[in-house]
Amino acid sequence: MKRKLWIITAVVAVILIAFGSYTVYSKRNNRPRTVVATRQKVYLIGIDGASWNLMRKPMAEGKLPNFQRLMQNGSYGPLKSFIPTKSPILWTSIATGKKYKKHGIGNYVAEKDGKMIPVSGNQRITKAFWNIVSDYGLTVGVVNWWVTWPPEEVNGYMVSDRYRNGHPEKLDQPVTYPASLIKELPPVGTSMERYMEDRRKYGLPEELHPDAESKNIEMMVNSYKQYWSQDRAVRESCRRLIASRNVDVFGVVFRIVDVSSHLLWTYLDLKMLDELRAKDAAGKLTQQDIDRIDEAYSKIVGGVYQYADDILGDFISKSDANTNFIICSDHGFKFEDGRYGHASMKTPPDGIVILAGPAFRKNYKIDGATQLDITPTLLYLEGIPVGRDMDGTILLHAFDPSFIKLHHPTVVDSHDHGKRQQGQALSSGQDQEILEDLKSLGYIQ
Repeated sequence: MKRKLWIITAVVAVILIAFGSYTVYSKRNNRPRTVVATRQKVYLIGIDGASWNLMRKPMAEGKLPNFQRLMQNGSYGPLKSFIPTKSPILWTSIATGKKYKKHGIGNYVAEKDGKMIPVSGNQRITKAFWNIVSDYGLTVGVVNWWVTWPPEEVNGYMVSDRYRNGHPEKLDQPVTYPASLIKELPPVGTSMERYMEDRRKYGLPEELHPDAESKNIEMMVNSYKQYWSQDRAVRESCRRLIASRNVDVFGVVFRIVDVSSHLLWTYLDLKMLDELRAKDAAGKLTQQDIDRIDEAYSKIVGGVYQYADDILGDFISKSDANTNFIICSDHGFKFEDGRYGHASMKTPPDGIVILAGPAFRKNYKIDGATQLDITPTLLYLEGIPVGRDMDGTILLHAFDPSFIKLHHPTVVDSHDHGKRQQGQALSSGQDQEILEDLKSLGYIQ
């Protein structure tokens, strides 16, 4: 009898898998979930501040081969950003598919005991993709995503954004989940020799002493080595984790393009800046003028995009025929009001999105994508229903028709089973350092 029951169970399991679905029980809440077995491995790579207008020239010169390879093997286009263009808000919207009033993260800082301190992840009031993927029995790894400290228990691992600040001993809660994972990661920091070697390799200015005036520029100059060291550590952490801990979905955010773009525009020719500032003030700035200064700036900042391209190469080298990529940024950079930036502008500059791999159309230009569409698209790619309470939608026009034919989109009312209680921002020994970082970039006063 037992043997017969075992055979019946095995046959049913085979049938379910053959038809592309199976039931799992979440370790987190013991709820049964039916998952469509799309068997897609996904790298979700965030490049903070990446902007098509500044990538155009180095791409035309063949200096961004990995970006081009993914574009040829996928769909790509602008990614609409939202006001305010504050990274904690936008990256949380990307991770949840919801606007900030629904996810609860509304600024870089929060008030506690009459003082302003950095926001923390326990203030988010809705599930992010790493929670949803975990609930459906898939494995996930997250590295350096904005507002992820303290790290959450997931079906995999999480390296919170506080890791990049170094000195985990200053925190009264772990910097990673599981807590022991920190032992596998490199320390944050790099030698001056290695830093200068990188600067020369990527053609960045030898001396970080810009001529143009810019708010907080001296603080930014003094902090640039630290920013470079942080992204270097994040990159090395990704290499180690991808090699040692295989997961279904891997998500990471790199910051160096954003912080570099805030600084390096001050190396533009002063005569050109003065000329275009005057035209801008008189309302006579043309698209030709914009293209001209974009091309000039891309010559300066292009080396940072080459570094980002090398990072993509790390992931491509570890991919296989079943790997899909989602590359995105939270906003771009544009010349307006006499400067390059993204904050306090009439219309926030678009970011970028690339969707590449076997599930997507090839060399296909898409329009109309927004940050809110990233998580719904990721969930659909993994065969997980999209929540009706999400503000974004699936970017179906980016998918290969054959994939859509096999995998019909499904929905649920919500992935939140009762509203998450918003926690109070958590103080830590890193607070002052993080606040100084935000001041140097002009994000807070």
